[in-house]
Amino acid sequence: MLVLAEFEFDAGSKSGIIYEALLPELAEDYQRTKTTLKLEDNSLILNVEANDLVSMRAALNGWLRLIKITYEMCSLSLNTQVIS
Repeated sequence: MLVLAEFEFDAGSKSGIIYEALLPELAEDYQRTKTTLKLEDNSLILNVEANDLVSMRAALNGWLRLIKITYEMCSLSLNTQVIS
């Protein structure tokens, strides 16, 4: 059974930073899932294709966590000032 999921994230100006940060993760080769990440305007488009529900759940847990953490780190670093 083939399972497909697509998510669109409107991260505003942080979209490009998140996309660049997650590109290395796309180089990983997984047997039971295929993932693509696209940058369109100020949105990230995540597509996950899996052979079964268990694989889909695992892939989505991982990708959604990565996107969330990267977004939070961008927010934190954009609001931080360096004191010299």
